[in-house]
Amino acid sequence: MYVLITRQLEQSQKFASVLEESNIKNIILPVMSIKNIKLKNVDIKNIQKSDLVIFTSQNSVVSLMKTLSPKDFVGKNIAAIGGATKKILGDYKIKVNISPEEDFTSESLLNEIKKNKITNKKIIIIKGIGGRDHLHKKLTTNNIVLDDIESYERCLPDNLNDFYSFAFEDITHVCITSIDILNNFKKTCDILNLKVFNKIIFVSGNQRIASAVKKSFPTNETLVSLNPTNEEMLNTILK
Repeated sequence: MYVLITRQLEQSQKFASVLEESNIKNIILPVMSIKNIKLKNVDIKNIQKSDLVIFTSQNSVVSLMKTLSPKDFVGKNIAAIGGATKKILGDYKIKVNISPEEDFTSESLLNEIKKNKITNKKIIIIKGIGGRDHLHKKLTTNNIVLDDIESYERCLPDNLNDFYSFAFEDITHVCITSIDILNNFKKTCDILNLKVFNKIIFVSGNQRIASAVKKSFPTNETLVSLNPTNEEMLNTILK
């Protein structure tokens, strides 16, 4: 078994350590880098007047906390889509009130918000440029949803040329933990002239990601993880 990890470098290194603990050979080809976007004054004012702040990813937390502090979220309800996002908020001493237990998607978070009977509240969503607008559209029905804050941008790494000698010959599994990573993976393959062999097994972070992978690579086997966390991705690989 030889696993290709495609997340941004820091997150890939963490997953590589998890795989190595299980004696799984791996290599990192980071197909994404993150560029933080400076908050505008109107963004800060909207956060101040919001009742519920929704963080859609780890990157949304890290980018925002370069400008703000935990004190800025005192007295507010905090929602996080994924377990990793919830954990990093906890590292900043920001308590998460609403988060799905397993299926880390916008749809699952929306269900949790409905269970908590959040209505007639001012809500703000922190996400990356080009992120989904599912939550914004659905929550507008019973709440005041302020303009989303796009706090970071997903980009191709500047050092892709360093990987021109890379080849897929020995790779058995490719991990895809988001739609954006899938899109950048395809762009990277085009730039580096990489051929994805039919023998390669894709490991997808959830069913939505798996469906997108199957559209792009219909002849490859695709495994579906419960969610994109390192632990669940490892469990899926080991099945």
